[in-house]
Amino acid sequence: MTELTRAATRSARPGEPKYQWLKSVLIEHIDSSLTVGDPIPSERDLAAEFGMSRMTARRVLSDLVEEGRIERKVGLGTFVSSPSIRLPITLTSFTHDMTVRGMQAGSRILEFVRETPQPIIKQQLDLAPGAEIFRIVRLRLADGEPMALERVHLDASVAPKLTAADLEDASLYDFLWRSESIVFASGTQTIQAKNLDAESAKLLGAEQGDAVLHLTRTSTWHGRKVEYTVSAYRADRYELSTEISSPQ
Repeated sequence: MTELTRAATRSARPGEPKYQWLKSVLIEHIDSSLTVGDPIPSERDLAAEFGMSRMTARRVLSDLVEEGRIERKVGLGTFVSSPSIRLPITLTSFTHDMTVRGMQAGSRILEFVRETPQPIIKQQLDLAPGAEIFRIVRLRLADGEPMALERVHLDASVAPKLTAADLEDASLYDFLWRSESIVFASGTQTIQAKNLDAESAKLLGAEQGDAVLHLTRTSTWHGRKVEYTVSAYRADRYELSTEISSPQ
């Protein structure tokens, strides 16, 4: 690990505020020389090394904490954190979301069953009497690391030939498009903060009681509700984002 010193960093550009200069120096140092878990100098050390006020150094560190680049651990110090994955609130697949971020998406199929749905699922999908669903439980991975636990309920009539093998490290949405020309045009999604139970925590490599982003999605095709999915995303690795606009 390379030590961060003023002698080893670039000089501030003419007119560049000290705050902006120190922030760019720290980001460059993190990206080029540090890995997750490496310590970051304290605000006292940064102020002394770079000849600025502790208030400026504190502001820089606070910004980097807010941006998810570093994390404070009470009594221990400040360290490089695992980067958060920005999760858009759109009808895209997990595979697509990871691919555009340069990560290798994968999955472990924990359950794959064709069955008569429970009453609550039948109600969510507006299913007729005698209809069947695929119930699919998958552990979603990014670069081999557990990221989300996903429980899919899919109207079996829209993809009657679907098998577990079709979803091994593959996208359900891609399969539906390639096999059945199905593209979801709309849907609803709700997000809640919940805590992990022991079984889910073990699968996600987390601790019981850890916070997760609990997403419930219903997707529509040709006016029909055909997918109802409940997912738990690790809150230490994800942040939600959406575009907003001013009222007209």
